[in-house]
Amino acid sequence: MPAISVILPVYNGMKYLPQSVESVLKQHWVDFEFLIMDDCSTDGSWEWLELLTDKRIQLYRNEQNKGLFYNLNFLIKKSSSPLIKLWSQDDVLYPNCLEQVVAFHRLHPQIGFSYTGRDYIDAAGNDLNIHQQDDTPEIISPVLHARIAFFTGSIAGNIANTCLSKNALDLVGLFNEQMKISGDFDMWVRLAKDHPVGFIRQSLVQLRNHREQLSGQEKYYIYHLKEDIRVYRNLLGYVNEKQRKEGWQLLRNNKLLFYYTLMLKAFLKGDIKTGWAFFTSLNRFDSIFIISGYFIKNKWLLNRKPAYVDKRQGMSANQEVA
Repeated sequence: MPAISVILPVYNGMKYLPQSVESVLKQHWVDFEFLIMDDCSTDGSWEWLELLTDKRIQLYRNEQNKGLFYNLNFLIKKSSSPLIKLWSQDDVLYPNCLEQVVAFHRLHPQIGFSYTGRDYIDAAGNDLNIHQQDDTPEIISPVLHARIAFFTGSIAGNIANTCLSKNALDLVGLFNEQMKISGDFDMWVRLAKDHPVGFIRQSLVQLRNHREQLSGQEKYYIYHLKEDIRVYRNLLGYVNEKQRKEGWQLLRNNKLLFYYTLMLKAFLKGDIKTGWAFFTSLNRFDSIFIISGYFIKNKWLLNRKPAYVDKRQGMSANQEVA
C-alpha cells in the first residue's frame, strides 16, 4: 500500500498538463500512486497521457464527460492509500510537497483533511507575488473552521492544495456530484463537522491563474451562490446556537453582501434575468430587506467592501475571524 494517492481529473488540459504531471513524477517522496482520469478530452490530452510509462500511474477515461466531482469520486474509490492528495491539471507541485504532506498527516492523524500554503503564477508560469498574511493556527478546530467558512467560504480556496484522510471520507461520504462549483466547499464543511482541519503553512504548490478557469468567471457566480446556500444550510444546521448567531452576522457582513452587489450590478446593466436570479436565491436564504440594511450600513455608513475571496485566490483567516 503506497503512503499517499495523487488523483488528477483531466479535461482538455493539454496547455498545462505536461508540467502538472511532471511535477508529480519528480517528487522527492516516491511512495505514491498516481491515478488520472481523462474526462473525454478532445485536445490531445488523452493521447499524451497514453504515452506515459511511469509504473506509478493508473490511467482511466470516460466515454462521455462526467464532470469534476464524479471524476474525483471515481479516483478516490480506485485509490488504495490512507491519504488522498487532490491535484489539478493547471498547477505545479513543489518537489517536497508529498513528503511534507505525508509527514504532517502522520504527526496529526486526527485531522479530516489538510491544506497547504501556496504561491500564485500566471498563465506563463511567472510568479504573481501574491502574499497574504495568514494567522490561521496549524490545527483548526471545528468551531474555528465554521467561523472561517461563514466569513469567506472554502478554507482551502482550491482543491489542488488539499489532502484528504481516507478514514474521514469513509465517515462522511464522497463529493456531491450534483454540484458544479461548490462541491469542494461542501466536502470541507462535512469533514470539519467532527474532525479538525490541518494547515501546513509552507507553500507547497503553485496555483495558476488564467482566464479559462470556470470558478473565476463572474457569469458563473449565480451557481456559486445557489450551491453555497446549500452548504451554508448544512453548516447552520449543525453548529450550536451561539455559532449560528455569529455565523449569520458574518454572512450578512461579507459573503451575502458580495452576492447582493453582483445582483445590483446585473440590474444596473439591464440583465434582469441574472439580477432576478440573485434576488430570489438571496431572499429564499435570508430576508432581502435585512441584507439591504447590511448593505447600506457597510457601503454608505462604514464605506466598507464585503470580504469575499475567489476560490482561485484562496483565503486568509485573518484576525477578524481567528
